Amino acid sequence: MDITAALTPPEIAALSDADRACVNATRELGKPNTLEDTALGVFEESLRMKNTLDAFEEKARKTPSWPTLSVLVNCEYRLYMLNQSTPLRNNPFLSHWVEAIQRLDCASAPRVSLRPHGGPSSSEIHTVRVEFIKALLQSPDPSQFAKMSPRKMYADFVELGQMGEFDVRVYVRMLEEEGIYERTPEPPDVAEQTASAYSNTGAGTSGKTASSYSPEAASGKAREAPRPRLNDFQQWKQDMLDKLQHSPNTAIPELTHLPIELSYLDFLTTLLQEKTLESFAIESPPIISDYIQHALRLTEKMGLPPDASTSATLSGTNEEAEGVLNRGREAQTRAVKLLLLFIRNMIRKALVPLEAIYFEIQEICVRYVWIREVREFRAFIEEGAGGEVVDG
Repeated sequence: MDITAALTPPEIAALSDADRACVNATRELGKPNTLEDTALGVFEESLRMKNTLDAFEEKARKTPSWPTLSVLVNCEYRLYMLNQSTPLRNNPFLSHWVEAIQRLDCASAPRVSLRPHGGPSSSEIHTVRVEFIKALLQSPDPSQFAKMSPRKMYADFVELGQMGEFDVRVYVRMLEEEGIYERTPEPPDVAEQTASAYSNTGAGTSGKTASSYSPEAASGKAREAPRPRLNDFQQWKQDMLDKLQHSPNTAIPELTHLPIELSYLDFLTTLLQEKTLESFAIESPPIISDYIQHALRLTEKMGLPPDASTSATLSGTNEEAEGVLNRGREAQTRAVKLLLLFIRNMIRKALVPLEAIYFEIQEICVRYVWIREVREFRAFIEEGAGGEVVDG
């Protein structure tokens, strides 16, 4: 499976009608439950949505239009519906939504009139997308948006200024608690307000906030332009590149102990594709092998009950530092699927020699044979190796 796969031209065309309801437009892509029989199912389809969103975000900046707005809205709707059964704090695409809000909110603040050709401006497209994401994250019933069209959302969010209150810090805090973002200290008054909002809205359990936009009962008041917030993950990536260049002995251990999360796996893949490590005279195969071994240790811990003999202080501190914040078979399966996606992509693109990670692949195929995707991955490896079997 290609981690960079996006929607095909016919699929994009099906999502490009601004007057077509989201549910009708996305129906042509297939029902989410029919994806369970494919190789990586819902996750693979979700990645295609995300990659398409990234491409069309750039298109919205350069050539804004109704079709571009429609594709962005429909892809966000589809991405959310594909993953709605996963609790928000465990959703692999929560960081995507948070970063989209942080990145585009200040860009969408200016109110720009329609262009001469009658289409929306870039800032207006940003506004519709950002407010739609906020509404999805907060709404107790996202199905209310199913019959809305992109043009109707434009009318609500841009022309009427119908926007609910939203505190992105609530969702940033979820990501920090799950080990996806590094915790950043906040001034006491800000931390107090965030904790209050977090507890009062019930986001600690359901991941939904109390104040939300609905098509039937929008607030109608114009939104105040939010202050832009530094994208913590983008800053982390820049810091890591600086450390790799100037103090690799410090950076490499951190790189080989990253959490098993899509954003970090994407970062590692980018380092390999762009030959960044080689440019700093760092060998990439040992780093990838060490990272996979670390990921396998984390995944194994997910399947174990907490050690009652270990003090709460020690176990809590160590596990949070290592990224073991979820336990059980569901967490294990999700971690293994992400790891397989990462390895499969490296093999297909010849980013790392197969022999460099052979023993790690062997361990996955033996230890997690009960996961269907692992059995499919084993077949993929055997076909690529000319029929050689990975023995247990």
